[in-house]
Amino acid sequence: MKKILFYVSMIYGIIVTSLMSLVFGSKIIGLIHEEGIKYFIEIPRAFVNWYDNPTAFFFTYLIGYGIIFWNPLKGSAIIIIGDILFFVFNSQNMGTFIFIIPTFLVAFLYILYGVIKNNGLNIRRLIWTPPN
Repeated sequence: MKKILFYVSMIYGIIVTSLMSLVFGSKIIGLIHEEGIKYFIEIPRAFVNWYDNPTAFFFTYLIGYGIIFWNPLKGSAIIIIGDILFFVFNSQNMGTFIFIIPTFLVAFLYILYGVIKNNGLNIRRLIWTPPN
């Protein structure tokens, strides 16, 4: 059961990540091509202004998905926080669900895998993972 859930989570996560990279990555590369180095100044500002700007959501997802491979629970928490922030600031736009639902499902599958792998949810292990 653990292996099946791990492979389903990994394959679905790769599919969602590659589609998001195609959608947002091409947009970001286009903006870098148009504006040049000035656009790199706008990226940190996107983390303050989440309204109608998916840049922070995309980078939050990528950071969370990268962390998932070391600690599934922490990476999934970052993805879910990004989903919640993106929904709160863009709740009038129903198009945000196109991005929120698949990324939330990636996080949920990895949380489910982490809970089954660890034979339950250990809050102390979730907050602090001692180095091996």
